[in-house]
Amino acid sequence: MAQFFSRYGKSAFFLGLLTIITLLSAWDYPGYFSKWLSLGLPLSILNAYLLYAAVYYIIYPSCRVGKSWIRNTVYITACALLSIGFTCLISRVAISNEELLTVHNGIRKSLGAQADPNAQVGGVAELIGGSFMTFLMFFGISWALVHWHRKKNLRMRLRKWWRLQSLSTSGVHLLYVSFGWIFWIFFTLSPVLFTGKPLSWQTTLAMLVPSVIFFYINLKTSFNLLADNKVLLALLTTLCWWAVLLIIKAIWFVIITRGFGLPPILDGKNVIQEVTKVGEKHNAAYLAGKSIGMILSGSAFKELIILLASFIYGYDRRVTQYRNQMTAIAEARQQEQLKQKVMEKEVVDARLQSLKYQINPHFLFNSLNFLYSQSLPLSDELARATMLLSKMMRYGLQENSEEAKVSLAGEVEHLQNFIEFNQLRFSNQLQIDFKTEGQVAIRRIMPLLLITFVENAFKYGELHQPENPLQIHLKVDSQKLTFFVKNKKRNGPKEDSTGIGLENIRKRLALGYPEKHSLIINDEEDFYATELTVVL
Repeated sequence: MAQFFSRYGKSAFFLGLLTIITLLSAWDYPGYFSKWLSLGLPLSILNAYLLYAAVYYIIYPSCRVGKSWIRNTVYITACALLSIGFTCLISRVAISNEELLTVHNGIRKSLGAQADPNAQVGGVAELIGGSFMTFLMFFGISWALVHWHRKKNLRMRLRKWWRLQSLSTSGVHLLYVSFGWIFWIFFTLSPVLFTGKPLSWQTTLAMLVPSVIFFYINLKTSFNLLADNKVLLALLTTLCWWAVLLIIKAIWFVIITRGFGLPPILDGKNVIQEVTKVGEKHNAAYLAGKSIGMILSGSAFKELIILLASFIYGYDRRVTQYRNQMTAIAEARQQEQLKQKVMEKEVVDARLQSLKYQINPHFLFNSLNFLYSQSLPLSDELARATMLLSKMMRYGLQENSEEAKVSLAGEVEHLQNFIEFNQLRFSNQLQIDFKTEGQVAIRRIMPLLLITFVENAFKYGELHQPENPLQIHLKVDSQKLTFFVKNKKRNGPKEDSTGIGLENIRKRLALGYPEKHSLIINDEEDFYATELTVVL
């Protein structure tokens, strides 16, 4: 049984919904037609099932995959003809002409007209028209149900949707408002239902349409005015909408009863019959005024409650929005404070690290200068190497240590000194292609940002092959800097890499150039390349 429900439970759920909708669409038919329960209702449910199957297996998949519109039109037309024909057949076998005439005369009496025993009802045009409207209604319902029926993981989707709506509250509010309208209908109609007075659901629901429209109009205007802290003006606007709504409801009642033929029953009273009781003593203007007065007196207090509820609901939405904004601002401020603390800690750590390395730098530089002066008579290369080492140490330890950014020309000179020093180490046998392009003298950059990539190339690269030189290309323009380093990997044993250098570079880039940089690392079998782009 559990396996059956896990496999067919979803289909059973949607077919159950379709069955309930079919039953509700003709809930009052058994009271008028004697064969409806035994014949008409089962055939109507079967017709709804067949239409649902056609939409599920043929029409919906064909339209979703984008097949020819001609083919889709043929499918829908054939489905419509079959469904309309089946509905006409149900009407013929389950409803007699005498029963149709009885219903027709009952409607005429409710409108205050005399019954016509010779009236012609159940004609072909009327039958086809009613069947066509029934098809349109059930085709739309089937399409909506099939749309959700065919979705995979529907339960998970619904849970996710509810979770998202619970966070945004808009969908939850919509659900609560829907339940609110249902409660309002039954609350206002409870005196009529309990006392057994006449009731017309069609007229009741039609008269609710202006109330719903003005509820949301007033909700919108109240929300906008309350957002500007105009509480009194919002309340006055609500009262003005109330007056307009009463006039529109009186006009709407005349339209739906006289124009669309709905029963003129409002709050358990037949308005036309109540008015015609005094028709012999008063003129037409008095009768029109009395009918409007009956409508207004019966709905004035209810409509005022609806619009005041709309005002309160708009006020609650405004308060909720304000609280959410304050919460978002507080969270953003807290995140900013945490980020600021992290940055301050990074700065303190960097300064401590810098102080750790700056152990008596004057003694170091004086020593290097002494070695340079002593080696100058002995070897020009040794003296040059000593001087280059002194410059690199000085730039790394002291130069611009208090500035966030340094001259790009200084960085380029530091790279040149590093390359020249290593060329002296290896008797100028290293194959290096170093190029710069652009105005490096006028641009500024974070210090010691580029040297790490070059150091890694010297540490792990094979730099003695003329066909595979170390490529170091620097290009700068008015908007960005591009630094490209590519080297052939060295064969044989290699030093272990900790990755600390690159990780440090990533942290510094995130702090100094947030959302303004990109670092691409291409680690191939024989070659290693990095490309850094920084928006200056």
